[in-house]
Amino acid sequence: MTTETITKTLETVVPAMEKATTDAVAQAQAGFEQMNGKVREMMEKNMKSITEMNEFAKGNVEALIESAKAAAAGAETLTTHFVESSKASFEESQAAFKSMTALKSPAEVLAAQQQFAKTQFDKAVANWSHVTETWMKLAGEVVQPLSNRVALAQETVKKSMAV
Repeated sequence: MTTETITKTLETVVPAMEKATTDAVAQAQAGFEQMNGKVREMMEKNMKSITEMNEFAKGNVEALIESAKAAAAGAETLTTHFVESSKASFEESQAAFKSMTALKSPAEVLAAQQQFAKTQFDKAVANWSHVTETWMKLAGEVVQPLSNRVALAQETVKKSMAV
């Protein structure tokens, strides 16, 4: 080969190599930019998921606090009721005992005891009905915030499964 042939070959090959190199660099840059875009999109989705999970966890803590407050208020209500009921029962028993000591005959004492027992039984039934109703209401108030969170979790799972 002559120098002239080599020069002509190089003049044709060099631009082709430059074009091939430029095209390869452009394709590499396009691929890199596409990969960057996908990575950015994936990171944004992950950040959104983490934010949603944090919000959900925060809601769970708030529901637990609300439930605990309802339990504490209910316990206070029940304690107050038991104290007042016990105090009233003690006072009624004292009054009944005093009135029975003033009675003259055993028949009068027996009748007074029967009346007192009947009254106390009726009050005990009413009291336990009240306590049962209060417990049921309290249970609903304590469970409701947690139940709401479970329903929200189920709905969230349903939505994520639908996607």
